[in-house]
Amino acid sequence: MPAIPSRFTRPRHLLPFPNQPPTLPPRRLAGGRQIQNRTKSTRIIRGGDLGGRLKRGEASERPADSSSSSSQLAMATQAALFAGFSQLAAQPARDRAGTGAPARVGVAAIGGARAGGVKAGGAGWAAAAAPRGVRCRASLIEPDGGRLVDLVAPEEGGRRAALRREAASLPHRLRLGRVDKEWLHVLSEGWANPLQGFMREHEFLQALHFNAIRGADGRMVNMSVPIVLSLGDAQRRAIQADGATRVALVDNRDRPIAVLSDIEIYKHNKEERIARTWGTTAPGLPYVEEAITNAGDWLIGGDLEVIEPIKYNDGLDHYRLSPAQLREEFTRRNADAVFAFQLRNPVHNGHALLMTDTRRRLLEMGYKNPVLLLHPLGGFTKADDVPLSWRMKQHEKVFSYDHSILPIVSINWLLTTL
Repeated sequence: MPAIPSRFTRPRHLLPFPNQPPTLPPRRLAGGRQIQNRTKSTRIIRGGDLGGRLKRGEASERPADSSSSSSQLAMATQAALFAGFSQLAAQPARDRAGTGAPARVGVAAIGGARAGGVKAGGAGWAAAAAPRGVRCRASLIEPDGGRLVDLVAPEEGGRRAALRREAASLPHRLRLGRVDKEWLHVLSEGWANPLQGFMREHEFLQALHFNAIRGADGRMVNMSVPIVLSLGDAQRRAIQADGATRVALVDNRDRPIAVLSDIEIYKHNKEERIARTWGTTAPGLPYVEEAITNAGDWLIGGDLEVIEPIKYNDGLDHYRLSPAQLREEFTRRNADAVFAFQLRNPVHNGHALLMTDTRRRLLEMGYKNPVLLLHPLGGFTKADDVPLSWRMKQHEKVFSYDHSILPIVSINWLLTTL
């Protein structure tokens, strides 16, 4: 594998906190690697090792600071699914001074969730077991940035109609390809919270070199894959010559679907982007040829406002729940724990074992109504993968509605981070 050129190493002048060395999450979590938390670190359990470790009673890990004699509960992963509650921060919890007060626990997760880049496939991260006698309570995790992003123009007050008229009148239009439209979908519903649109240069460089971006409140948010929009040199010259600050985004039929405002245009350093994202510039990487190599030499970022919710009209749109809809569904079902499994294939026995065993252990931990969030991947998949429509038919037959939710994720880079 070719080495990353030295010019792509992390420059110190791009540190999110210039006078402080970075303490950011690693790009890729391997089985057993320690991930950094603000106070303590906790060990992640590789899904493939879960069965044997649970049988041996080794699934629970203690926080780095284990001097206290009070019982300690290690949370494994809090669902890093870009659903607004996506911050992957393993949070050790303990009862208070051994008094038996309930430990506060967020959302347990299994399957393909990980920090910043979400790992596809069944061998993922599984929730750790709790010590006996520990009672748990749950609440939804706060969205990254503190507020769930919704970039779709509201119908109330005529804003949606006004935006549609404005987009039709703008002189500069950028046509979105299939991948660009899927990224627009991701941004518009808050899956990439707290991004307000396609990345500006400082966000692009932070994601590229630090796998995170700094929000308006100063907090770091995992973001290991850049979400950007490219354009060609002729388009760049025309926009800059007119001094335009707003451009319309249109679909393949030239219909306006969004407006990008307060725009910023900067150079698309493709080789650096590939090297920093995949760790190599070797040819044959999935997604690269379609979305990077043949893309424009410039990137455009700005604030995004989408005219109406993105639909694909493929008979599966009713599965595509937004983060806000998922949160409402969790509340409606009175779920006191949500465990997530993300995959691109039909469910097999290994998947089923992880899911049923995790539900059983959550019940043993004291949760009354744990709900499975199954995340079948849409968007960019391998040529020999089972088509999404058939996977959804299989999932419908296999899973109980009472104990599971089946939203589709159309995040097109998920399969390329393996």
